Amino acid sequence: MASKKKPSPNEDLLWKGVLCAAIGVIVLIAPQRIESPQLRDMVAGSSGLGWLALALGAGCLVLWGWRGYQQRKRP
Repeated sequence: MASKKKPSPNEDLLWKGVLCAAIGVIVLIAPQRIESPQLRDMVAGSSGLGWLALALGAGCLVLWGWRGYQQRKRP
């Protein structure tokens, strides 16, 4: 049985950051592209969650960059 390599916590943080940021951007941009008024209002009402997802994604990406910087800084 082949064992799968478990991703490092830093790689996992990058993946989560990119996904959260992408979801946030999609939720914020979607109301401009949706033609149905009811669906547009529903998605526009969740813009706060879009901003939260974008902020969480940006925070994860900053933490990922900081950890990478700290690893490169060590001798």
